[in-house]
Amino acid sequence: MAITERGSQIVIREMTADDLREVHRIERAAYQDAWPARAFQEELRNGFAQYLVAVERDEADGPGAETERGRGWRAAFGRLFSAGRRERLLGFAGAWFMVDQLHIVTVAVNPPAQGRGIGHRLLLACYDLATEAELGSIVLEVRESNARAQQLYEHFGFRTSGRQVGYYKDNNEDALVMETPRIDAAYRARMEALREQYTSE
Repeated sequence: MAITERGSQIVIREMTADDLREVHRIERAAYQDAWPARAFQEELRNGFAQYLVAVERDEADGPGAETERGRGWRAAFGRLFSAGRRERLLGFAGAWFMVDQLHIVTVAVNPPAQGRGIGHRLLLACYDLATEAELGSIVLEVRESNARAQQLYEHFGFRTSGRQVGYYKDNNEDALVMETPRIDAAYRARMEALREQYTSE
């Protein structure tokens, strides 16, 4: 499925192996407990996972560049078509497909690019993954001390549903488990309103 973000040159596309060096750099800049580089390599081979990147394309690429998030020949053609474009990787997100739930395992934005709505766009893309797979809800974990991230997730309808004690091994901090309501007509309407806001800026 291709998604055009009108009036913007920030594009969400599928992560590839060519992105991993920059992804790992952003991961280290954003998190004190960064994943090792090999973890992302393994995740790209995980058939139950999907990883996305937010990139900013040069003016020459024009507004309305399309997102290549599918698999197979369409995605391969999209990546070939965009190979000559100069892109700056701004952030990324990864998710696992569970039985009836999308589990967001990571979201990171390059610190200099924070405050530009990149995290919002990545969450909207994760929502699209959930709806395309006809999953019932979305779940994630967040540090108990990370009030800024919690506020972002609450903006997208996430609510605290549990706690993982000592989840973060670098300092033994608890994680809050946050989950969306069921993805029904009301939640879809909320997400489309957010999409209109963040893709028209």
